[in-house]
Amino acid sequence: MALFGLGGMLDHVQKVAACLQKMGIDATVVNPIFASTLDSEFLSALTENHQLIATFEDGVLDGGFGQKIASFYGNQSIKVLNFGAAKEFNDEVPIDKLYERYHLVPEKAAEKILETLKF
Repeated sequence: MALFGLGGMLDHVQKVAACLQKMGIDATVVNPIFASTLDSEFLSALTENHQLIATFEDGVLDGGFGQKIASFYGNQSIKVLNFGAAKEFNDEVPIDKLYERYHLVPEKAAEKILETLKF
């Protein structure tokens, strides 16, 4: 699998990869340089040896980077899982509560990824 950590989520994705490593699963960590354009050659190459792409962003999922990635892979057999926030007013919710809610806690994210890999 490949884990995309957009912006400030790169460090977080590395923690998710460490959790998966403890479970015996190797993950490719990707630091996307641009969010507005996609490197289609790189994304196509990932399908050769990855079953799942997981994107992590610290913003709203609707119309975000993860949806662009999911759209790119839409007609292919690779699975895409997007982690991020729902569109809601959450400015008064502590960040740790939001991470719990959206499965962004590294252990919860790893569990969700493993769930998704079970077909």
